[in-house]
Amino acid sequence: MFHTFQQGPLRKSLAALGAKWTLLILRDIGYLKLNRFGQILGNNPGLVPRVLSKRLRQMQQEDIIRRQVEGDEISYHITHRGEDAFYILLAFLRYGLKYHGSETLAAPRS
Repeated sequence: MFHTFQQGPLRKSLAALGAKWTLLILRDIGYLKLNRFGQILGNNPGLVPRVLSKRLRQMQQEDIIRRQVEGDEISYHITHRGEDAFYILLAFLRYGLKYHGSETLAAPRS
């Protein structure tokens, strides 16, 4: 019984938030307030439109973000559930600053 409880929530959380780009998209929408597809895409070198579309759909299904359509404009906004996921993002940031903060990032290749 303990084994099932221990793995169930963790596996489901990893499925919802562990896919590549998901936490960066969450950061862009919830923290940086980049709520348009092109803004998110442009802020993440290496992210391709097909993958961004897939991640946005997955995040909507998980109720982490909501999609808003006004006329011909589509925007994405964080939900209450997405706000709860911010603690995970902050934990990653704290870990990164503590153990990788002195490392410099190489400029992205063209």
